[in-house]
Amino acid sequence: MTKQPAAQASTAQPSPDAAAPAPDAPRLQTRHAALRYTTLRLTLFLGALVLVWGVAKIFSMDLSSQLSKLSLLAVALLLSSAVSFVVLSKQRDAMSAGLVARSERLSKRISSAASFEDDEDDEDE
Repeated sequence: MTKQPAAQASTAQPSPDAAAPAPDAPRLQTRHAALRYTTLRLTLFLGALVLVWGVAKIFSMDLSSQLSKLSLLAVALLLSSAVSFVVLSKQRDAMSAGLVARSERLSKRISSAASFEDDEDDEDE
C-alpha cells in the first residue's frame, strides 16, 4: 500500500455522497440566531454572577441580607451587559437580521391576504 502525496490528496474531488448545503441554510442559521444570542447572554450572566460571588467570598463580604444578594445580582447584570455589548455584536446582528426578515415575510403574507380579500369584495359588487 502506498500513500498519496499531500498535494494529490488535497486536489481530490469530493465524493458525490458529500451533502451540499441546503439552499435554505442562511434561513436556518438566522432562525436560531435569537436562541443562540439568548443562550450566550444567559451564559455570560451566570459567569459574571459566579465571578462576582467569588470576589465577594474572597473578600469575606456578608451575603446574608437580601439587599447584598440583590446588589450582587445587579453588579453581575451590569457586568454581563457590558461584556455582551462588546462580545456578542455579531450574534446580535444575526438575530436582528432574522427578526427583520421574519417580520417582512409576515408583512407580505398579511398584505397578500388583505389584497385577496379586497379582490373578493370587488367581485361580489
